[in-house]
Amino acid sequence: MKNLILLALAGMLAVPSTFGQTPQDRPVPAASQAIPKGNGKISGVVLEEGGKKPIEFATISLVDKASGKTVDGTVSDDKGRFSLGKVAAGSYQVSVSFLGYETKVVDPVTLGPKEEVNIGVVALKGGTKALDEVAVVGDKLLVEDKVDRLVYNAEKDLTNTGGTATDVLKKVPGLTVDLEGNVALRGSSNLRVLINNKPSAIMATNVSDALQQIPADLIKSVEVITSPSAKYDAEGTAGIINIITKKNSLQGLNGNVTGSYGNRISAVNGTVNYRKGKVGVNTSFGQSWRNNPMESNRETIYQGIPGIDRLRQAMKGKREGEFQLLQVGVDYELSKKSSLAAGIRMQSGEFAYSNLLTSTQYLGEAVTARNTRRNRSEFDNLNFDVNLDFTKQLAKPGQEISVLGLVSRSNRENYHFADILNQEQLLAGKEQNLNDAYNEEKTLQIDYSHPFKNKHLLEMGAKAILRSAESDFRFLVANPAASPFKEVPGRSDVFAYDQNVGAAYASYEFSLNKKYNLKLGSRYEHTQVEGDFISSKSTVQQSYGNFIPSLAISRSLKENQTLKFNYTKRIQRPQLGYLNPFENRIDTFNIQVGNPNLSAEITHAYEVGYSTFSKKGTSVNATIFWRQTNNAIEAFILPTSEGVNYTRFGNIGRNASYGASLFGNTKFLEKGNLSGNVNVFYVDLESQTSLLNASNASMMYQANMNASYGFNKGISAQVFGQFNSRRVTLQGKTSALALYSLAVKKDILQKNGSLTVGVENFFSGTLKQKSSFKTPVAEQVNTMYLYNRQVKVSANYKFGKITAVKSQPRRKKKINNDDAKSDGDTNG
Repeated sequence: MKNLILLALAGMLAVPSTFGQTPQDRPVPAASQAIPKGNGKISGVVLEEGGKKPIEFATISLVDKASGKTVDGTVSDDKGRFSLGKVAAGSYQVSVSFLGYETKVVDPVTLGPKEEVNIGVVALKGGTKALDEVAVVGDKLLVEDKVDRLVYNAEKDLTNTGGTATDVLKKVPGLTVDLEGNVALRGSSNLRVLINNKPSAIMATNVSDALQQIPADLIKSVEVITSPSAKYDAEGTAGIINIITKKNSLQGLNGNVTGSYGNRISAVNGTVNYRKGKVGVNTSFGQSWRNNPMESNRETIYQGIPGIDRLRQAMKGKREGEFQLLQVGVDYELSKKSSLAAGIRMQSGEFAYSNLLTSTQYLGEAVTARNTRRNRSEFDNLNFDVNLDFTKQLAKPGQEISVLGLVSRSNRENYHFADILNQEQLLAGKEQNLNDAYNEEKTLQIDYSHPFKNKHLLEMGAKAILRSAESDFRFLVANPAASPFKEVPGRSDVFAYDQNVGAAYASYEFSLNKKYNLKLGSRYEHTQVEGDFISSKSTVQQSYGNFIPSLAISRSLKENQTLKFNYTKRIQRPQLGYLNPFENRIDTFNIQVGNPNLSAEITHAYEVGYSTFSKKGTSVNATIFWRQTNNAIEAFILPTSEGVNYTRFGNIGRNASYGASLFGNTKFLEKGNLSGNVNVFYVDLESQTSLLNASNASMMYQANMNASYGFNKGISAQVFGQFNSRRVTLQGKTSALALYSLAVKKDILQKNGSLTVGVENFFSGTLKQKSSFKTPVAEQVNTMYLYNRQVKVSANYKFGKITAVKSQPRRKKKINNDDAKSDGDTNG
């Protein structure tokens, strides 16, 4: 099968039929009915019109004139030649097509018993077509259920225009995103976020902030993998979220530019792609501006703390920022069987959070103390990922070796400034809370795949990840306000952290009785941890190994039905956000601090699934799952004797989740598409340490619906709605939340451009969410208000031309570092 895989995609786009591969490595029709066989043969040659240049990989379809069905097919070789054998006697049409050329039909072609017919030269007209003429891609569903993952095609969702990655993830089945941008999958926030199959150091620092810096218009799709195989890093409880950005591998120069303006978010971004011969370059760029007013009210009731029994706090402020993104990728085909790819992705952000926070202490009905803080937090970050990947195909089809390298770094500066006002609203003191931090990863990975007969496949590989992190944190006080700032030694230090991971894996995939598919895997990872507090001269040291088995079984049933079972054991290591001992003191009475002594979580995950689909576009996926973590990293709150609530992290939790997920997708009224998802699960949390005597459990659910319809004259509309039930934590709970949006799009400039108007949460000016916690000495309720109503107007323009593709770039191998647990929206 000479390079057939390289043009499989182009072949599917160019003809209305979909072809698979037989063991003899030649295409056959996708129809399930038996195909009459004979001893005839049809051959010919495909050339460009007006010349003698052959067209390689042109798609040839053989259509039976009596039934109108495609009964066979093939592709042309490097000299443009093709041949169809074992054809039954009859009358046929031969359709010849290739991306960038006009389709040519030879009709009729009559074949007698044992007759060989050469239809001669088939000349295809063209060679160059305008972008809008050839960009006829199959009608991809908004959500696709694949063998090992769920894929949300974000580029098809009109309501995403002008938003961020956070807005996109809100619409992915199974995911929930709260008002602060924290992401959870099936109720668990213990997941790993990748970009184009690769990790990024920015995600290790602060997932919530990182997602807000990625423009939604640059996202092609989002993949959710709930049961990773042994080939993946030993990722933790929930799974992997893989964000795929837009890029184009067609010959020529093309791209698009999008601009949007909204009352909360405005952005300008685009892509430019160029390919000529063996070289391809793709670039993406983006600039966005955000402005989010917010306010909250918080009340804490104390028991047994001298001089205080109640604390009331009122906050009003806003979060504003400016973000930039640039990524460039280059790939080069060294030969027909080897390729080299390199890329760099840079993200930067400058944003500030300012608020006025008033805290009032009570003893009975008497006010015992009151102070006001004028807070301003400034965050500057610069992040980059650089990769170099080499892939070589060996003698057998599917036999491949790859060597991958990645360097990823995130630099982050967090500065918190506060003016402290006394009860008379006079300036009493000043504080500076300063933190310079970085997170760096260096990765080398080698993978090898070896196919055997009867579709058996062996995959093995090795990997080394070298992680370094450092946090230089200082706390300075000026009291009284006119005095010089003085550093507080007990709350200032330099924390250096190194984590080295070595891994090896092997997996074997095979079939039984043409109905059962099995994949067995094992992985071993060894972790070495060293941490140092430079000023205090204290250290952290850990060394441990983990054996990670995995098992996946699927059973094919009649009428496109499949049953699946997956088991995997996972390890999840804490990242800098959990480990960093820097104290976030924006609020004097509510402080968060990391724990450098955290160890890795171990999770057992089981999943049983059923899926079915019809040729009319209806699909259903149902899953039952169970996850168990006995040393879960949980956030917990312990009040001090002065009434200060410290949020800390520890391996203190037993976390069990049992649930079911149901997803469905269907078409309606020819031009409409409707999809919906429901997750129902029971979460049981329990502290496993004498440090905290707490437990909590509850049934929770999440549901969303997405409907779209295409009208005449290039007008389309889409509506989205989501509801998240209340969520429980080890010591408290968070209230329910509903989100909804509507968008209308109009194609202009002969479909090369479009205008989109979108609105979000238009029935309510603010979103309200309550969160609470309870301990033996303190009980707190916090109500947050986020001004989430938005109206946005966006314009998009596609430009450039493409030419026929002589070869498609190979499927590229990329590094996935998905083993580390991130804290979401916490200190960095």
